[in-house]
Amino acid sequence: MQKQTFKSFLRSFTPYQIIYLAAVVTLTAVLVIFFPADVLGEYQSIALIVCAIVSTISNPLCELLISKQSKWNFVVDFFLIEIPELVICLHFGWYAVAATVVFFWMPIDVISYLRWNKHPDTEDENLTVVKRLKPWQTALVVGGIVVFGLVVGKLLQLIPGASDTYLDAFASAVGMANGILLLLRYSEQWLAWLITTVLYLFMDISSEMYILLVTEIAMLVNTIYGIVKWWLYTKRVAVRDKVAENTVDKAITK
Repeated sequence: MQKQTFKSFLRSFTPYQIIYLAAVVTLTAVLVIFFPADVLGEYQSIALIVCAIVSTISNPLCELLISKQSKWNFVVDFFLIEIPELVICLHFGWYAVAATVVFFWMPIDVISYLRWNKHPDTEDENLTVVKRLKPWQTALVVGGIVVFGLVVGKLLQLIPGASDTYLDAFASAVGMANGILLLLRYSEQWLAWLITTVLYLFMDISSEMYILLVTEIAMLVNTIYGIVKWWLYTKRVAVRDKVAENTVDKAITK
């Protein structure tokens, strides 16, 4: 990224986005400093605590970058979310999610960054062009999630030490759907992410990792923001493309 482009990227953050990130960091710091036993539960290993704190702060940052249609969300996700999450998942026996991190999320972050880099918005270099699914495509995605969740959940029951097998499997299935839709720049990825966030919220509560609730609540807020922001963008682009198409048609007929 060139120096001028990086400055442009920093200037693209709105007051809401800056306040949002500041609130997440502040709340995390307050909980860790004043209520360490409550937010970190009985798991006091240094590695797990560091992973939980890094993930708590980085998840909302990554999702905010997605709502901004920024390709840099994939860099944050790879280094500051997937690696800490892998450590946490292995500790709690969430093997489906752990496998998803290694064999799906990490590779897809690299591929997604490269693909998004090829589709910048023509009017704003900080934006990536996004689009919507057709109804039949949505039906296929939902069907795939259901089949994957049921099959993998059944298989996980055969692994000693595995916990929350079907919850684990469906969290992985919806998360993978979110990753693929995000790679392809479809706005429906927000709905998949909304479901994923809710599932992870229940998993964090069951594991007493209360510090991660900061992440989940912050991401629920930003998910609504992202849904609205991407919907407005796709609507605006559709109008822009229609005007351009009409202009070309008129030029041809003259």
